[in-house]
Amino acid sequence: MRRFLSLLAHEFRLARTTIPIHAVAILEPVILYALLTAILVRPSLDVYVTNPTDEIGHSLVTAMQSIGSPIGDSYINPILTDQMQPDGLRQVITVEEINDTPTAVQKYNLIDSNLVKNYRNRLTTAALQLWNETLGHEGVLVIQEPSLPVDIPYNVYFGMAMLPLAAMLSASMIGAILIAQEFELNTIDEYRVAPIPTWMVLSARMVRLIISAAIAAGLLLAVNGLINGYWPSSIGMVALILLPIAIIGGCLGMIVGLQTRTTLPAFILTLAASITFWIIGDSFKPAALFGGFYQFASYLTPNSYAVNLLFPQYYGSQINLLLPSVVVLIGLSLVMLLAVTVLYLKRVSKPE
Repeated sequence: MRRFLSLLAHEFRLARTTIPIHAVAILEPVILYALLTAILVRPSLDVYVTNPTDEIGHSLVTAMQSIGSPIGDSYINPILTDQMQPDGLRQVITVEEINDTPTAVQKYNLIDSNLVKNYRNRLTTAALQLWNETLGHEGVLVIQEPSLPVDIPYNVYFGMAMLPLAAMLSASMIGAILIAQEFELNTIDEYRVAPIPTWMVLSARMVRLIISAAIAAGLLLAVNGLINGYWPSSIGMVALILLPIAIIGGCLGMIVGLQTRTTLPAFILTLAASITFWIIGDSFKPAALFGGFYQFASYLTPNSYAVNLLFPQYYGSQINLLLPSVVVLIGLSLVMLLAVTVLYLKRVSKPE
């Protein structure tokens, strides 16, 4: 036990040689989440409307105020203004007479096409609401039956889906760089001649990588909770779900390091793999909602199974069966542990 603890302490001392890598691996998911949440479109958009002067204009504002989720924020937040042009504003809506017909005119300032689409969709929704009201009993009746007691902001899902990325990126990148460095600096020879069992060396490194993954995921979980005010029902269960992701990531990183034996390729490959697994693995919404090839591809990444297990912790309901995800993550963890052990014995304990 004393020898194992000495190895573990040595693993943490190695962090002093790769401080920038540790900063990137641990802090990048948190920084990425903070930046993306700043530009993601919120459910409710501030829509500036020129002060109405007739009944049609007032009806349009009333329609805007009535649109929204029955358990969450309104879809539109109309703000009245005296401006007729969007000077200093993203957009402004005016009701004008065009060919003797009251017409809502939406004028834009310098904004991107995605915002134009979102603002236009909101005006279209308000117009459809007005049209539906004129149909009376012949109008379309939409009954919304929420599956949750309260509408949870999309940013919560986005942060939840990034938790596997945080664990995977930290474990894989640090694991790859450490082993690649050992080959570059020839310190790997110390492990070759040291009277230490291979399983003990790999166990110490894996524990160290799991702890690094826990720090990265814990920071992201805290930032997500503090920003949005939503926390998982059990942080311990979240840790258990992310444990196999950290093991898979750590094994992947060590395999990359053993194969490349160079820090730069190891850094690039683990970064690319982690981002790819995240994007394909239910990163922006459940893959089942996309369908097709994207849904099929998501089954090939461990992230999608982790998100499937994390979803009930935040939303109180499940989107897919949970047992298959548990089996896949545990099975893949064991396979990766076996693979990295075999490769380590070939490259280090029994070098060619």
